[in-house]
Amino acid sequence: MQVQAPKGQYRVIGLDPIDTLTWPSGPLWKDCETLEEARDFADRNGGSYLWIYVYDDRGELLYEAGCNQGEGL
Repeated sequence: MQVQAPKGQYRVIGLDPIDTLTWPSGPLWKDCETLEEARDFADRNGGSYLWIYVYDDRGELLYEAGCNQGEGL
């Protein structure tokens, strides 16, 4: 799974330890234009996934959310 977002964007990836990668829809995955949009999207979906990560276009982790997380980075 590529965590690096397209240039100038932010990638949100949500995972759950039980079959997320084998679900027909796969893991949560969305590219966002701004970090604020990515964080909002991650927070809105935090109750559905144990781990949600936001990465930048260099593949660096910028934020964590999910029902198994505390505060973001």
